[in-house]
Amino acid sequence: MFVVAAVAAAVMGTAITTAVGWLDGAKAGRAEGDFLASSSGPARSVINGAGCDPTSTMYVSCASVQLNLARRGRVLLTMDGAWSTATAPSVGRCRLVGPGTANQQVNFGEPTDSETDHFFGLNEVTKRVDAGTRTFGLQCREFAGDTISFKEIMLSAVYVGNS
Repeated sequence: MFVVAAVAAAVMGTAITTAVGWLDGAKAGRAEGDFLASSSGPARSVINGAGCDPTSTMYVSCASVQLNLARRGRVLLTMDGAWSTATAPSVGRCRLVGPGTANQQVNFGEPTDSETDHFFGLNEVTKRVDAGTRTFGLQCREFAGDTISFKEIMLSAVYVGNS
């Protein structure tokens, strides 16, 4: 019955993350409506976030999202955004942060100023995270001066289970 509900939800345009939440809830003995009734749900997103314009080598928050985990498990983080330069050469670095993340850092930059948006994405499945309200985010920094900015940030956190 839950597989049929997941397929029907996808066909009707409901987010597939809700269907995943239903299936995971069924394994835990919950009724399919339990996730829909919760204000936290199985997933949270920020869309077209303001981004950030770091002015130093210190990391700053570019986007964050809170997810209320009913029980211990892994979280899928996905992020898409753009970066652009004001002055070249430009070099910046970003990372996904939060409980269970690997803190993998990715560099961006260019030797000449193109005045163009460059698009990038990051994703990660965390280690197991304890139940409760957890905050995940994107942090970025400069390497020198005020040369690079990050914008149009879309960040999602989805509970994917305990396996």
